[in-house]
Amino acid sequence: MTHFILFDLDGTLIDGVDDLVVAMNRLLAEHTLPALTREELEPMLGDGARVLTQRAFSARNSDLNDGALSAAYDKFVSLYEATGYRDTYLYNDAETTLRDLHKNGWKIGLASNKPTRPCREILSLLGIDDLFTTIAGGDAADVRKPDGGHLAFALDGMGYNRDAGDYAVMIGDHANDVNAARAIGIAAIAVAFEVDDAKARTLGADAVLTRFAQLPDALNKIA
Repeated sequence: MTHFILFDLDGTLIDGVDDLVVAMNRLLAEHTLPALTREELEPMLGDGARVLTQRAFSARNSDLNDGALSAAYDKFVSLYEATGYRDTYLYNDAETTLRDLHKNGWKIGLASNKPTRPCREILSLLGIDDLFTTIAGGDAADVRKPDGGHLAFALDGMGYNRDAGDYAVMIGDHANDVNAARAIGIAAIAVAFEVDDAKARTLGADAVLTRFAQLPDALNKIA
């Protein structure tokens, strides 16, 4: 039996909100729209960059048609990549915990609704891309979280075989993560690094973390 673990990215492994705010506000400025604060943008996260773009413009009373939204989304991704992710950082104990899991035989993957290219760039910049068997952003599969097919796609690329007794768990901070895990019958652990832990406990996960260092104990209890 092999153990597989999938992670979300934003709000789970990293805090990258400040770079997202910078990129989105540059885009809004190009459309002569007022800037968003971190507090305004943060609740918009979790459903991918295209939905984030739509929500940001809607928050400034500017609704985009499909063509305009596609153009704005492409520009946002470009502006986001141009930040160089200078203000993006790993949560405390994230790298140590990941390296311990890897050393202990866990296969590690990423399943994020963020586009795959920024996911790869961020993991490389932070020096942990070597730990990941697969990196499946929101554009990697035909579906994305909360559709369980996104996780199934990532796990398939990692060699997961339920019939052989393999074990899999999804780690994330959003209902999308837990719901996607439930959709394909795998375990889920919620993290409360960017959200109130009381809210995280309403997601229906098998465990809730308030610190990354709690992950090994949580896995021992549910795996």
